[in-house]
Amino acid sequence: MKIELKKNRSHFWSIALLAVLGTSVSAQSGRSVMAQQLNCDRPQGDVQVRACIRLRYELADERLNDVYKQLIAKLSKEEKALLAEAQLGWIKVRDNTCEFEVYPNRGGTGYRGFLNECLERITKQRTAELEKYLQR
Repeated sequence: MKIELKKNRSHFWSIALLAVLGTSVSAQSGRSVMAQQLNCDRPQGDVQVRACIRLRYELADERLNDVYKQLIAKLSKEEKALLAEAQLGWIKVRDNTCEFEVYPNRGGTGYRGFLNECLERITKQRTAELEKYLQR
């Protein structure tokens, strides 16, 4: 993902601070502003690395939600209820798995980055599973 780094440093540091604090930039426009500020192919320093990791997880989560919406639209009422229940269970398993995986790094500066990398990886796996259901 190649994204230009703009020269407006005060805006960049505002976005970087959000990433460091682990604050979720949930609005689509917020992610696109962040993306415009970063070069995730060659991040410069820890702040940008962590911001890029967070952005990759958010994009993976967004993709999962898109696939989920496509799938849910094709299902019967009973199937929708089952999938919704399965998805809630999956979220708990994903979050607990990642917390366990990165537990030794708790309190360290890389903890949030390692957690987001785990969340991204498992989210992409779930997206692939749901995409298979779309093909039925």
